Amino acid sequence: MSWKLALLDEVSKVLPDAPLKGSDIRVELPTASYALPAGEKLGPLTFAFDVSARGFVEGYDAPADVDAAGVVGEAPGDATAQLAPALVYGGDQAWLKYGVEARVKAEVGFPLPYVALAANGDVRVLFADYHRHPQDMNARAALKEDASNLRLPLLTSSLDKLGVGDAIAFQARGELSVTATLDWTDVYTSNLQTLTKLLSASTMLAFEAKAGATVSAKVKVVDDYAVIFSRPAPGQVRVQVKKVVAREAGVTASLHVEASLTDPAAVVTQVEHVLEGLLSVPLSQFESLMTKLEAHTLSDAETKVLRLILNRLGFGELEANTTALRTQWNKLRTDVGARIQALAESKFELGFRYEYLRLREQTTLLSTVCTDAQARALHPLLVSGRMDGAMQRMQAEGMALEQCLLKEVNKESKAWGFSLKLGKWALGGNDTRELTQVVQRNSLEKEAPQRISFLGVRSYSGALLTPYMHWTADFKADMAEFRKSPVVADFDLGLYLLLAHDARKLSDTELRQAVDEAIIWGALDDAEEEEVLKRIRDASGGKEIETRVELKLDNRTLRDVINHAADPDAHSAFSRALARALPWYGVPCRDRPAVRESVYAPLWKAYLEQNWSAADAARTAAANLKNNPLVGQFAYIEGQLGNGMLTFAEIIQKNPGTVSKWRDLRAGLLDLRNSEQRSASVFKDAFKALSQSWAQSFHLKATGAFFLELASRGGNGLATVERTFTVTVPATGASIVFSKSRA
Repeated sequence: MSWKLALLDEVSKVLPDAPLKGSDIRVELPTASYALPAGEKLGPLTFAFDVSARGFVEGYDAPADVDAAGVVGEAPGDATAQLAPALVYGGDQAWLKYGVEARVKAEVGFPLPYVALAANGDVRVLFADYHRHPQDMNARAALKEDASNLRLPLLTSSLDKLGVGDAIAFQARGELSVTATLDWTDVYTSNLQTLTKLLSASTMLAFEAKAGATVSAKVKVVDDYAVIFSRPAPGQVRVQVKKVVAREAGVTASLHVEASLTDPAAVVTQVEHVLEGLLSVPLSQFESLMTKLEAHTLSDAETKVLRLILNRLGFGELEANTTALRTQWNKLRTDVGARIQALAESKFELGFRYEYLRLREQTTLLSTVCTDAQARALHPLLVSGRMDGAMQRMQAEGMALEQCLLKEVNKESKAWGFSLKLGKWALGGNDTRELTQVVQRNSLEKEAPQRISFLGVRSYSGALLTPYMHWTADFKADMAEFRKSPVVADFDLGLYLLLAHDARKLSDTELRQAVDEAIIWGALDDAEEEEVLKRIRDASGGKEIETRVELKLDNRTLRDVINHAADPDAHSAFSRALARALPWYGVPCRDRPAVRESVYAPLWKAYLEQNWSAADAARTAAANLKNNPLVGQFAYIEGQLGNGMLTFAEIIQKNPGTVSKWRDLRAGLLDLRNSEQRSASVFKDAFKALSQSWAQSFHLKATGAFFLELASRGGNGLATVERTFTVTVPATGASIVFSKSRA
């Protein structure tokens, strides 16, 4: 099976009768110039050219000649950060590229790997064949040499005809499928409300994720991509998969991402842990209580325990009807399994979509150099879009990957935030602030609709005040569809906040401080502190632990926060948040966030209005708190500076600029609120303003508490706000995940 240039004399006339070097060759060709037997088949697929097919010849000899497919290009300035194109300018090289579109149809019952754009179901695939020539070769002579020897990229045998410096490629809108693996602990940081909704309001959910427990999923994404085969040296073939711009205008559909667990049985191992978290007792104990209830042999003490459990689940009224209770319990067991699977698949889908929307055009998704035999084995897998199968083959063959952004997620790494770590979005590092913008177009047209994504990261670690702590604020704004002139209202927003402590042995005070942070962000309530502390101590056995508190606001909830930033009492609300965020101390006025709020909020409100110096703050605090019965003798401590006690005044001193950062934070929120119909350029200044409050852990804690209060005023309340507190014992790998049901 091959294709060739017909009417060679006519085609030759439209090329310059001059050397390839310096010639600007961009020639559109009529379909009659190509010859391919009608109905030519490749397995179950049929290919054909028709009157609407577009053909072309293009020449490349210098960087000014831009290849829209990205096959030919310049070597990157930093080879360690970016891969070179398949064919690189340099030396005495020039290329002629022959391209044409073909219609693809499949036999009935065969799953077509490509996606139809046209209403009639036709699928179009772009073929391209690159032939290398010396720059001083005459363009018409090069055309004559190539005309009868064009290679068809969808034919495996075409690989054998590749000369050194040549390439073949095909571009289609298709379904890429890859496999990803996550630790269950990472899965449980997203959409956990699907489980907490099974509990009555304000009930704590706590369950253990076992060491090494992972889950894998096949993730599918529909997009325009190119598969490129080139020959860098004799006996070698470089295989690359690139994300490319659609060649047909009018693609406006949302990016479609779909995930399905590769082994749904992996959910079974999690059901018992989650059920015990819902019950708050071992599963065997509950089953025993149920059996005794049905046999009418419960003791008074056992009846009290069972009633507490049933009330947690909202089953209290069924105690007298054991048949109905047993039915509901069995239904819950089944429902939990389905919810865990949906939760896991949602994590893969949302994480993959988040990453994929931020991949730039011409991003190399996959690149490897292999032997001819290996390339022949990979070819049919890549042609049919089976990316996961191709990667499994590469692994089995031991092929070295130059780059693989579609690789399996490393289960050893923490997939925090919105990220699956598909790309190179680093959420760590010291003193990092970056807003990255990625613009994707839906066609090659100059004024093509755009799909824009922003990723704003501000992260810190190892600060003097908290040497074992690191924190991250991950702000996202992305679009579901392509738009001609995108405005702020077209974006899907999200915010992820993280407070994490590295693994180490914690004193009782340090452990209480870690739990206190979880209470500040609503993952726990004050009343649960002692129960949580006991669970952590029992699980750790005195070994090192690491902790992390995570807070996520989805689009609806973040927009509630943005809208309520205009509330007249926003100033007072932030004062309350600052008070809650004060460090924990074992004194009555500092050992509960709610108490800190009642004691210190008036001071913070006055400070925001008057912007005291640290010394003035110390004097004012001592004077105002000395008669407060909750403060007592601690008022004397509050009146000092330099004692290392992190008093109200010392927090002001060690976290400078609190007043200006508050003004910037509110201004950034109001800017977004008032800019719904303005262009996406608004995000740059808004992120800069917001991120001022994420530079210190204290300000980040206060921001999280402030956002929670504003979110509670929205139509969704706190029900859609993700709040989790995770404690991990590295020595055993076990983790306990805590969260709360919220109305």
